[in-house]
Amino acid sequence: MTTKLLLEKYFKDVWNYNPPPFDIIHKPGNGTGESNAPYYGREQFGRPYFMPVSLGVNQGANDIQLRNPVVKITCRKTIVETAMVNRGGTVKELINTEDYKINIKGFIIREDNMYPLNEIAHLNEYFEKNMAFYIRSQLTDVFMKDADMVVFTDITWPELVGVENVKPYEINLITDSKFKLILD
Repeated sequence: MTTKLLLEKYFKDVWNYNPPPFDIIHKPGNGTGESNAPYYGREQFGRPYFMPVSLGVNQGANDIQLRNPVVKITCRKTIVETAMVNRGGTVKELINTEDYKINIKGFIIREDNMYPLNEIAHLNEYFEKNMAFYIRSQLTDVFMKDADMVVFTDITWPELVGVENVKPYEINLITDSKFKLILD
C-alpha cells in the first residue's frame, strides 16, 4: 500500500474526514503569486505536496516544515447590538475584528518506518516556547500582514493504532499582530 492511500485512511481514522486524493498529477505552475510562500513542497524522498506551512523565529526563516497540512482559518467580529424602541431588529455597531484562529492538522511521517520521536520532540519544543512565530503559507498570507505572527494555544497528539512511522498532530494558533501605542 502506498503512502498516498495510507494518508487518506489516516485522515479518516483520526479525524473522520475523507480528503480528496493527495496525488498531485498536474501542478498549475509553481509560482508564488503575491505571497513569498510556495504552493508546493517536497517530502523527504521528493514527492510533491500542496500548500506547505512553515514556522520560524525570524521572518523568512523556515525552522519547521509542516508537510501535508490541512489548514482551517476562522475569525469573528465583535459587534454590539442595541435594541431600539418602536423599531424591529437591532442597530449594529462594529467594534473590531478579533484575532484569526488557525487550526492545522497533519501527520509526521518517517519514510524509513521508524517512529518519528525526534520530529515529535521538535514540534513540541515550538509549542513549549512562550513566544510568537512567523508563519509562511499561501493561505495564511492572504489574511495576515507581513509583520503578523502566530502563537500556539494548544497541541493535540491523537492516537493512530497499529502504525509505527506516522504520528498525527493538531495545532491551534492565534495571530499576534504588532501595534504601536501612541501616548498623547
